[in-house]
Amino acid sequence: MNKLWDYEDYVAHLIHPNPLVRHWAFKALEGRYSSKYSDEVSNLIDDKDEHLACAALRYLAMHEADQHAPAILESFKTRHGNISSSCASALGTMHYEPAVEVMLEKFSTAESAETFLGVVSYLGKIHREDCRKALLSAVIQLQDTFLLESAAANLLSHYNPEDVPLVLDRYFDLSDLDRHYDTFLKNISYILGGSEYFRNRTEFNQNNILEKPRDALNNLILKNSFIELDESLYENMIKSLSRGQYENFSTTVMFDARTIVLARYPENAPADWLGELFGQDAICLALLEDLSRRSSVWKRIKDFKQLGRNLVSLIISGYFAIKEREVYLKALSPDASTKDLILALKNTGSSLPIPIQKKIKQLAPISELKDALTKNLMTWGDIWTVRLMGRIGAKEFVPDLMNVLCNSDSMDYIYSDALRAMNALDESADEIIITAIENRELGDWESFPILEHLPYSEAYNLAIRRWEDESDDGMDSYEIFSDCLRGIGDPRGIEKLQDIYSNESDATYIGSSLECLSMIHKVDIPELPDIRKKRKEQEEKQKAREKELKELAYNYRKNKEIDGLENTGKVVPFKRSAPKVGRNEPCPCGSGKKYKKCCLNKND
Repeated sequence: MNKLWDYEDYVAHLIHPNPLVRHWAFKALEGRYSSKYSDEVSNLIDDKDEHLACAALRYLAMHEADQHAPAILESFKTRHGNISSSCASALGTMHYEPAVEVMLEKFSTAESAETFLGVVSYLGKIHREDCRKALLSAVIQLQDTFLLESAAANLLSHYNPEDVPLVLDRYFDLSDLDRHYDTFLKNISYILGGSEYFRNRTEFNQNNILEKPRDALNNLILKNSFIELDESLYENMIKSLSRGQYENFSTTVMFDARTIVLARYPENAPADWLGELFGQDAICLALLEDLSRRSSVWKRIKDFKQLGRNLVSLIISGYFAIKEREVYLKALSPDASTKDLILALKNTGSSLPIPIQKKIKQLAPISELKDALTKNLMTWGDIWTVRLMGRIGAKEFVPDLMNVLCNSDSMDYIYSDALRAMNALDESADEIIITAIENRELGDWESFPILEHLPYSEAYNLAIRRWEDESDDGMDSYEIFSDCLRGIGDPRGIEKLQDIYSNESDATYIGSSLECLSMIHKVDIPELPDIRKKRKEQEEKQKAREKELKELAYNYRKNKEIDGLENTGKVVPFKRSAPKVGRNEPCPCGSGKKYKKCCLNKND
C-alpha cells in the first residue's frame, strides 16, 4: 500500500508554525502510536495553544517522562489558569517531590481556581506529611464548595483514617445536601475505588436504592458478578433499607467490611506491593465506621430522599470496592502467574490497578486476552481487555475489536475504547483493517474514525467512496468526514474539501481541516482569509460565552458562601417540610391556643 506518513514525519511536524498542523501531528502520535514515546512532545510544554500544551503535559505524565519534570515545574511558575493546573497535575502523576516547596507556596497564593485545583491535585498525589497538612488546613478553612470538594477528596487520597471525620463534618455543614447530583460524595467514592458503583446508584432514576433496594442491589450484582454477598447479609441489607432502618443498614455493612479487612491484613502490615490496596481498604473502613456512628443523621434522614440515597450509595460503593479488591491480591504479587493476572482482569471493576495493567501489557498474552472477552461485552473486564489489546497492539486482535464495534452500542464505554484500540494496533494490522472496511465488515460510523488514523492513499479512496455512497445508512457528518481526510493527510483532500466549503451551506467544520491540509502540503488556497475570519469570530463568541459562564459560576458560589455563613454549625441542615408558624398564630396541633403558649416551647 502507498503510505503517506510515518512516525518520523509526525514528529517533525510537532514544531510546525501552524497550530492546526501541530495538533494534527500530535493527534497521530497520541492515537496511532500511543504505546510509543516521542521525546519531542516536550517542545509543546510552552506551546501558545493552551489545549495543545495541556495535552502534551498529560502525554508526558502518562509516559512517565520524569526527565522533563524540571521544565514542567518552570512552566508552572510562569503560566496561569488551565496550563499551570495541568503542569501541577502532571508533576503529581510523576510523583516529582522536588516541586513540593513551590507547590506549597503557590497553595496559598494561587491567582485562579484552576491553578489552585492543580496544586491540590499535586498535593494529593505526594504522600508527605507537609502536603497532607496543607490539604487539612484547606478542608478546615475553605468556604467555596467546589474547591472544598476537591481538597477533601485529595486529603482522603493520603489514606489517613484520622481525616475521615473532618471531611464528613464539612460535608454535613454544607447548606445544600439534599440534591440529586452530589459531586462531593462522588469525589469521595472515586478515592474509595468505588466511583462506578456510586454513579450507577445516583445518576440514573431506575432502581432507586431506597425505593427498590432488592432490584437495585440485584442490578449491581448482575453487572459485577464477581462480587458475592452472603445470603443472610444480603437479606439483612434489603430488610433494613425496606424498613427505612438506615443506621442499621450502615452498621451491618460496616461490620462485614471490618471482618473482610481484618482477615485480609491480619497483622496490619501488608506487603509492599499491597500498599495502595491497603490504603484504600483502610480509608473505606474508616468512612463506614464513621457513618455508622452518626445516629443523629440517620434518625432525620427519612424525609430527605436524595441525601439518604446518596449516603446509602456511598456506603455501598465503599463496601463493594473492598469486595472487588480481593481478586487483585494474587495478581499484584511479584510472582503472579498469567492465570492470576487474567483472573484479576476478568473480575475487575472500574479501577484495575496500574501495576496489573503493566504486567499484562509486558507479558502480552494474546490468546488469553482473546478468550477473556465475554459474549455479552457487558463487564468491566471486557472494557479493560479491549484497552489492553490496544496497548499491546497485536494484529491478531483485529477480529475481536471488530466484533466489539459491531455488537456494542455507540454510547457504551467499550465502543469508544474499541475504536481507540483499533487505531493503536501495530502497522502490520493496517492492510487487514482496510480490507475489512472495503468489504463492509464495519459500518460508516465505525469506518471513518478508523480510516482517519490510516495514512494511505487506499484509505483516502475508500473514505471518498463511502462518503459518496447514497445509501440510507451512510454517514453524513461533515465534521467526521473532514477530520478523516485531515487525519489521512492525502493532498487530494484539499480539492475535495474546497468543493464542499464552497458549495455546502452547513459545512462549518470544513475550514480547519482544509487549512491544515493546505499547510501540510504547502498549497496556497483562496479560502484561507475567509476561514480565519470565521474562526476568529467563533473564538470571540466562545470567549464571551466562557466569561458569562464563569460569572454565573462565581455568583452561584458566592451565594452559596453567604447561605453557608448564615447557616453555620455542625448539625445537618434540612429543608422545612411545612410552612413556618408565627408565635402568635394558632398552634398547628389543634389545641386552640397560640403557638407560643403551646407547642413552641415543646419544639425548642
